[in-house]
Amino acid sequence: MEYEKAKEILLEKIKTKNEELVDLEDSFERVIARDIISDIDIPNFRRSPLDGYCFMSKDTKGVNDKNPIELKIVEEVPCGSTPSCDIKDFECIKVMTGAKLPESADCVCPYEIVEEKDGVIKVYREFSKNENVIEIGEDIKKGSIVANKGDIIDIGMIGIFSQLNIVKIPVYEKIKIGILSTGSELLENGATYEDGKIYNSNRYMLISALKKINVDGEYISIVKDNLSDLKQAFGGKDKYDIIISTGGVSVGDYDLVRESLLEIGAEVFVNGINIKPGMACCFAKKNETLYLCLSGNPMSSITTFYVVCMPVIKKMMGIREFENKFFKVKLNNSFDKITKADRFLRSKIDIKDGELVATLNIGQGNIVIKSMIKCNSFIKLEKGMKAEKGNFVEAFLI
Repeated sequence: MEYEKAKEILLEKIKTKNEELVDLEDSFERVIARDIISDIDIPNFRRSPLDGYCFMSKDTKGVNDKNPIELKIVEEVPCGSTPSCDIKDFECIKVMTGAKLPESADCVCPYEIVEEKDGVIKVYREFSKNENVIEIGEDIKKGSIVANKGDIIDIGMIGIFSQLNIVKIPVYEKIKIGILSTGSELLENGATYEDGKIYNSNRYMLISALKKINVDGEYISIVKDNLSDLKQAFGGKDKYDIIISTGGVSVGDYDLVRESLLEIGAEVFVNGINIKPGMACCFAKKNETLYLCLSGNPMSSITTFYVVCMPVIKKMMGIREFENKFFKVKLNNSFDKITKADRFLRSKIDIKDGELVATLNIGQGNIVIKSMIKCNSFIKLEKGMKAEKGNFVEAFLI
């Protein structure tokens, strides 16, 4: 099955989580569950962007260095206070940054370019209407959408929500993902090394990849390659929205994941996809739990995870733009192998001489974990394509 078709099937099998309200201080990087609309203008009064003097711009018509004008200071307004009076012709009010302006003032002159003496200032140039004035609604207009359903909350949104006095934020519930590592050859980190065994790296890479999108993956255990243990491990996992497993999905005598899923009553709808690396996989569902069963080879599993599974996870989280975003990059080095399937290669994208340039990491084999070091992207080679230095190819960031 083509990997795009497998992803399409997965996307149809899931539903977005329910809405919940969280405190503003706990909402960073959560996903907004409905549009947030401002019920006020921000700011909701005209104010000064600097320390200076506000007055009527018409008073400065014809003013220059040789023909300055004098304005009488009638009041001083610090930030957080309001003027107690309006101004008349040839009057001004001394204002601090953020201070509210009186109704008749339509410009603000900085401290540095005037002379003040005995309650009078001298102005040496003309000022235009609304010069150095922050208008009502200049930041946010009343009735405007300040955050869209499906957006990930960033620090700018946090600031706006605070300005709008929104203390409870509607977000989607966090998804629950369990991680299983299958394989009789696996050892947990910290265990004494045994000949013929390997340490469980997939567990840590997948959990770290999930943390980048604000998902806390819960590691469950290593599962031995026997049907009884696998059935017990995969069964009874209704508390999870998704189970991600690695290993046991190829065609060997001990690759028993698909069989164990069928025996616990899961619907298996994908068994292998046309992609390099990461061809071996198995996707299934039982009740509301989705099973994303990936290859045990570290780079095969991480490739399928990013190319196929990550968009599915993001959609379940409620993220509006859940698909990987492809863009063109220039290759900085070559990959000589011509593939019989779409191939995804680990790469590092930088800006060089004003161009986006992708350098393929050394060692693109299924088990070469070091090729993920400093990797920030995957480039896509379509079936039959050869990657040559200087060519432009599609890529997406991770």
